[in-house]
Amino acid sequence: MVQDIKLSMTSSKVNWPSVIRNFRMSKRLKQAALAADLGVTQAMISRWENGDSEPPERIKRRMAELVQDAFVIAPAPTWVDLVSLNPSIEFVTDSMGMIKAISLGALDLFGIKRNEIEGRNIRNFLGGDFSAALEQLRAEGMFQNNLAFAQSIGTLEVNVSAGMQSLLCDFIHWPRISEARTVYCIHSGATLDEKRYAARLEERGDKVVVRRTF
Repeated sequence: MVQDIKLSMTSSKVNWPSVIRNFRMSKRLKQAALAADLGVTQAMISRWENGDSEPPERIKRRMAELVQDAFVIAPAPTWVDLVSLNPSIEFVTDSMGMIKAISLGALDLFGIKRNEIEGRNIRNFLGGDFSAALEQLRAEGMFQNNLAFAQSIGTLEVNVSAGMQSLLCDFIHWPRISEARTVYCIHSGATLDEKRYAARLEERGDKVVVRRTF
């Protein structure tokens, strides 16, 4: 639930130096940048933050709007959040096969809960041709960012507490570099019937096809 934050412009309790300074720091703005937004000089921002003078009513109204927006606008979702919310089959692994994130669609298909699989090795849950494809991606340099993307097609053997199942799947795999410069691989796929599987395998000529970055 989002709650509105009301800032009274006329209240004597409003500490305008603190409001202006804290807002600017929370947004990582320099005084010059905030001054440009408010249509004033940097010297005026400095005076208001130091408490040497009080901002005029126009500035108080604008600051109230800025502070209000800062509280009610939700942060943009990260790419990991988007993977987790994906209704299709998608998950993220690191170079060791540890699962960083898995989609709602994959959880439903595999019959497993998120806390049972995230943070654990994918080899404990998935096998078949998919497992062999992962090893080939590692050998081809996926986690050294040597591949633009890869495609794999074949069996996906799912081994979870709900039981075992074998599926025919088509996957696309591509690297994603985190803010910490760690290379992850996103695996996005769909299930196939035997007819569609045979047609795609014949079209590609191999179960794993890679596209290099150079």
